[in-house]
Amino acid sequence: MTLLVLAEDGDETAVRFARFATGRGVDTVVAAGFDRLSVTVRVSRGLRHRSTVLVDGRPPVGILCRGLPAASPSPSSSASPSAAARFAAAERQAALWAAVALWPGPVVNRPTVYGYPPRLDPLELAASSSRILAAGTLTDGPDEPGNHAYRLDDHAELDPAARTPYDVVHVTRIDAGRTRRFLVAGAATFGLGSLGDRLALARRAREVASIRDWLHARRTEFAIVTVSTPDGDDRDERDDRNDGALLLLEASPWASHHHFGPVEDAAYAALLDRLVP
Repeated sequence: MTLLVLAEDGDETAVRFARFATGRGVDTVVAAGFDRLSVTVRVSRGLRHRSTVLVDGRPPVGILCRGLPAASPSPSSSASPSAAARFAAAERQAALWAAVALWPGPVVNRPTVYGYPPRLDPLELAASSSRILAAGTLTDGPDEPGNHAYRLDDHAELDPAARTPYDVVHVTRIDAGRTRRFLVAGAATFGLGSLGDRLALARRAREVASIRDWLHARRTEFAIVTVSTPDGDDRDERDDRNDGALLLLEASPWASHHHFGPVEDAAYAALLDRLVP
């Protein structure tokens, strides 16, 4: 029985999960290249499909997808990747995207039409519940206040002060005193941070469950979510400015062990439960 973690060797969270799973008696391989992987997708004229994924010649029992970076310079070189290297990386991405998307076994963060890795738009997520609001403002103007921004066309973060007139951005002012994080790992949800942070999230269990359900609908089962709780949450009161709604700052499939150290083993156990029958 082999478990596949689809990630680069330098992904420390992937390596740590593999070590945990191996310690639980599940042989786990971290791989991303076709030196160890092979994939085949067959589609009939009737649109029936069959996808095969092999790691070291064996079918895995489950797959944890961490996503793959684009072609980049080697550590010993500052040169940009060649056109051939970029093409090869794009073809590898496309082959793995199709094969894992159609593979019938259990997959955490399965590639879908929403991207590989998935694009988790906080504006779309917030629209899923009347009790969740997307924090910030959409603008192409330079005067909207905020200390965090990303471009809408490519979701790249940028310095709010460095915006150009051509950037359409989502600008947010983040108040560290009200910011909370939680982790979604398989069917489980873990509040992170101080006891006060976790209690504030516990009072928002319904909204947290709604966010988790939205992520699961996007086939995303390993993600870190950042929210801002209303001022009144610490006093069990309602914030009149947003009618007590939870403000959503970010949802990311790039959960790192640095984010969830105190619950790391429990999170990996939840992922293992999802992947291994």
